[in-house]
Formats: sequence, C-alpha cells, structure tokens
Amino acid sequence: MESFYHHPMGIVAYIARLMQFVSAVVVLGITAWAARDTKTVTVIYSLVIAALAVVALPLSIITSFMIRRAPWHIFLLLATDTVLSYLWITAFIFLALDFNQINCRILRWNGEAVCSRKYAAEAFSFIAFFSTLGAMILEVIYIYCRKQKPLQAMEQTPDQEQVTHNLTNAGLL
Repeated sequence: MESFYHHPMGIVAYIARLMQFVSAVVVLGITAWAARDTKTVTVIYSLVIAALAVVALPLSIITSFMIRRAPWHIFLLLATDTVLSYLWITAFIFLALDFNQINCRILRWNGEAVCSRKYAAEAFSFIAFFSTLGAMILEVIYIYCRKQKPLQAMEQTPDQEQVTHNLTNAGLL
C-alpha cells in the first residue's frame, strides 16, 4: 500500500494542516496584540495554544516524514492532531464564552472596542479546531484502510506447483 504522503487522504490532510497553521498564526497575532494590556485567561490561553500549534505542527510533520519508513510514523501525526484538537476546542469555547455573552463594546481589549478582532480570533480558533479534527479523521481512516488488506487466494505459484509435482512423483505426497 502506498505511503500516507502519496495517498489522497494524506494530501487532503496536509491541506487541512496548512489551514490549521494559517489559522494558528492569525490567532497568535490577534491574541499577542490583545495580550499587551489585557491579561485575561482567555487571551493568554489562546495565545499559548496558538504558539504551541505553530511550533508543534511543523515539528511533528518533519519528524514523521523523517521516519516515514517506520510503520508507526502516522501515529505521531495522529497524537499531535488529537492533542491539538482538544486544545483548540477549549480555546474556541473560552473565546466564545468571553465574547458572546456580553456586548463586545463593553469588554474592551487594550482599552479599545474592537469587535472584529475578537470575532476573528474566535472564528480562526474554530477553523483551526475543525481542520485539526478533519486531519485526524483522515489519519484514522488511512490506518483503518491500511489494515484491511485484501485476502489473496491460496493459489500456488509455478515454483510451488513444481515442488508439489516432484513430491508427488517421489511418492511423498
């Protein structure tokens, strides 16, 4: 079976990882701007998760690519995506709870009423979660499909037929 890097599911998973990386960079930029004066748990948690994703995602891809001959190389990507998906959904929930319960003009970041940045951080954290979850599902499907190899019929090859013929002629079979 072809490797995950050449399989169509692997290519789609890398597109999802690219979306996750871009979303993480956007959330990192917005929350880094907000963390200058606003030191809330929501901002700091989202900043840490975005920074972790920007570092962990390329490292797991590079490491998995370097050990691609090992049969378990896909499990490194699966573990990274599993952990990051839980972290991203938590960041999205924190951002949604913080911004959607009250008017965004009341809760100010850095002394400014910037609704668009808050909602952009919330939206891109959801995109990062969704793309991470999608990549994780594709990896699980690939692992499942890889384990289901078609059973080959018990047909004898010409060499086996010759050995069987010789043993039969010798009276051993």
